Amino acid sequence: MAYRWVDHTAELELRLECGTQEAIFEDALQALADLLHDGTARDHVAFDVTLSATDRATLLAHWLDELVFRAETEDLVPEGIERLTLDERGLRARVRGHRGEPRHIVKGVTYHRLGLEETGDGRYRATVVLDV
Repeated sequence: MAYRWVDHTAELELRLECGTQEAIFEDALQALADLLHDGTARDHVAFDVTLSATDRATLLAHWLDELVFRAETEDLVPEGIERLTLDERGLRARVRGHRGEPRHIVKGVTYHRLGLEETGDGRYRATVVLDV
């Protein structure tokens, strides 16, 4: 996996580095899944997500916001992605997960230090800060 968490006061900063933009979104889901994981695996579900944003960094924030929202309101713990499509307008994905008791530690995704950029060597780097 190509992500790591950096501790801050009342924040967690997620840094990702991957070979494709799609992998950034996949690894972001996996990082959040690891953070929210509740130790159970019951009532497996799959759900569709369609999002749009003016840029990829904002789309990444919307992506994590959607996953946090579903964990908070539907007790859904994401586990993986069945399919993910990025286009110039946004994202379409099918997410696998389970209903359970996710750790409700994320208050929201911030725009503080938010970024997603190509590194120059054909890779992508992203930073997202979560309010916890």
